[in-house]
Amino acid sequence: MKLSLTKLFVLGLIAAPVAAVAADYMAADGNGDGMLSLEEVQAILPEMTTDTFITVDADGDGLLNADELAVAQTEGLLPASDG
Repeated sequence: MKLSLTKLFVLGLIAAPVAAVAADYMAADGNGDGMLSLEEVQAILPEMTTDTFITVDADGDGLLNADELAVAQTEGLLPASDG
C-alpha cells in the first residue's frame, strides 16, 4: 500500500506533536535508559497512582516508554506536558 505525499504530511502533523509531548516527559528519565519508572514519573507527577501507572504500562514491563506516554496523553490518562 502506497501512501500519498498528502497522507504522509497529514500523518506527520498528527504524530509530531504527540511524539514531542511524550519527549517532554522523557526529560524525567533520571537514569537515561529511555524509559520511566513509577518513581521517575511521580517525581514530576506526584498524583500518579500505581494503578494508573499499570494501566499506562501497556507492555507490562514496569516502565513507560515514549509510545506508552503518547498513548496515555491521547487517552487522557496523563496531562499534556508543558513543553
